[in-house]
Amino acid sequence: MRAPGSSSAPASASAFDTRWSAAALAALVFVLYGGALGAEFVLDGEKIVRDNALLSPFEPLRILTLDWWEGAGRADGLYRPVSLLVLAALRAVGGNSPAPINFANVALLALVAWLRFELLRRLLGARPGALGAAWLASALALAHPLNAEVVCGQVGISDLLASVGMCSAVLLASAAPRASHFLLAGLCAALAALSKESGVLVVPLAVLFEALRENPPTPRARRVALAFVWSSLGVALALACRFAAIGALADVDDPVYAGFSAAARMASSCAVFAQVTLTNLAAPWRQLAIVGPQDAPPAASFADLRALCGVAALLVLALAPLFALRRGRRDLAFGLWFFACAWLPTSNLLVSTGALAAARFSFAGSFALALPVAALLAQAWRRAGPARATSAALTCALLGGLALLTQREVAAWNSSRTLRELQVARAPHSSIALLDLGLELGEHDPAAASALFTRAVNAPLVFLPGTQTPPEDLLEAVFLAHLGNARIAEEAGRGADAVAHLRAAEQAAERGRAARESLPFVENWGAQRVGALHKLAALELARVRELSAPTRSAALDAIERDLDACDGLAPGSPETVRLRSLLFDRRGDSAGRTRVIEQAWRAQPGDPLLRILWANELRQSQRVAEALELELAVALELFESFDPARGLALARESVVRPEPRLAGRGRELLERLARLVPRTPQQRAVALEAAAALRDLSPAPANAR
Repeated sequence: MRAPGSSSAPASASAFDTRWSAAALAALVFVLYGGALGAEFVLDGEKIVRDNALLSPFEPLRILTLDWWEGAGRADGLYRPVSLLVLAALRAVGGNSPAPINFANVALLALVAWLRFELLRRLLGARPGALGAAWLASALALAHPLNAEVVCGQVGISDLLASVGMCSAVLLASAAPRASHFLLAGLCAALAALSKESGVLVVPLAVLFEALRENPPTPRARRVALAFVWSSLGVALALACRFAAIGALADVDDPVYAGFSAAARMASSCAVFAQVTLTNLAAPWRQLAIVGPQDAPPAASFADLRALCGVAALLVLALAPLFALRRGRRDLAFGLWFFACAWLPTSNLLVSTGALAAARFSFAGSFALALPVAALLAQAWRRAGPARATSAALTCALLGGLALLTQREVAAWNSSRTLRELQVARAPHSSIALLDLGLELGEHDPAAASALFTRAVNAPLVFLPGTQTPPEDLLEAVFLAHLGNARIAEEAGRGADAVAHLRAAEQAAERGRAARESLPFVENWGAQRVGALHKLAALELARVRELSAPTRSAALDAIERDLDACDGLAPGSPETVRLRSLLFDRRGDSAGRTRVIEQAWRAQPGDPLLRILWANELRQSQRVAEALELELAVALELFESFDPARGLALARESVVRPEPRLAGRGRELLERLARLVPRTPQQRAVALEAAAALRDLSPAPANAR
């Protein structure tokens, strides 16, 4: 309370300074990240948003029950309903354009910057230079290039929403010790954890804020206890919602350290902390969008120098605050301790994050780590002479340098291709980076794509500690690179090269399948090997006609061995049946072909491919009506994926048949084809021809269907 007659000018000036400080942060955000407004969908934004059929129509209650990756075909236990709902709403507004999401991300970063500034301002209280230190820490954090991945990556909205929820919760609870404030704070904490798993950091954020803030208005111990209670209850509410929606409190899928011993996992996590996380912060011109095993090789033990450096850095983060507190520097203690807490959920020590490391993993804690730097610069500024000049020079150099790097990073994130090209430039020996760029270029520049695939398969491998098996992500990249080279060679008419690449892909898949028997690999490597063998058999069957008789017989025997291997891995596979029927054809054994197809069809009468194969056999036997019955059923059931030209031919053949059922189903297929929404010239032509054929028909008889 002010003394009677005291002036309100200092308070008004402080409020004025605070508003201008917040406005300056917002302006800085739009200057640095305005280039993101025109960015394309990139990386997970393509899978989670652009290509996610489950996000439309916009049905909030249904979307709130979805797993984060469900729309990409692999639910893996990530539950982020708030972020998914916001993305679905923005996609509904923008259609196929990422513009609304990009704008929301930039605006949310401005909001996060202001909330962080407010939080640090309250943390520092009336400490000399508090306003300047809070502003500079917020500015350094938002100017750092790591934000480019969060803002430009579309799905980075989950990090932004989680940070908004966490900071809002702490600010609400710190405003006044009232039950309503704590209730709202707990709700914000729950929303943060439901935006992204890093939202659980609201608990250490709230506790450290109350434990270390300058001059709290009520007893510190009581506020710390209350902070722990309301933040923990908010996280518990989020976990309850998660369990109700997907039936699990925590799932660990895609473990990046699958097959590692406990010591190797801990050593590797510490090595990645030193080699990637701290390097991203201190030398952000080398940060990678995707960190592969070759970029941060596994550490077998703490004898690895990188692991020792990581341990040393963690000890500094844990122990330096104790010395800072002895000197009354609560600000330094808060920054270092919260940054360490923010790293733990992404460290792969406690739970698997599904990735070795990423720049975005440091987003939640970056402002805290910036606080000690800002506080020291602000302290130097308050001194006269060289200290002030040095502080000003360092501040300008830091903000200017980070701003330039950030704008370069934002430009790279504007398109998938430029991002992948930068990734390869920074990680030229990463098979994953080379594969991704090769896949990006595959349709437009096959020669460049093939060169990248070749580099990917020839890059030096790293292995799981104590084994000769590469990490699963790396093995998968090699497998896919061989498949990519095989496809390009086949399209170029280089059959022998395509066969060699497919054989190498099959061997890589077999390596993964064998490893899966003793290691907790998650990929279905048996299915991958079958897929490679199918492609190999199809290619060999196409080439076998060109061979002389002795060589031809040996090639057919080799194909049969491959198909036998497929039967051993995936018994009853319709594609294996199709290829085996072609094998019988090449041997001139039509009876064997008919037998193998009929046996498979009777075992799986509902399979579309087997129905089509059996229909072809029926046509060979002049049993056309039975064949048409099967073909029409498949065409109608799989209308969206069935070849429209083939469907039109079947419909025309059926409508003139004397059997009423066949004629009726043929008319039904014609009607659906006539209503087809054309996406290609072929579909447009089919729709027009179907409509014309319908006009030529007499009205359908009442019993036709």
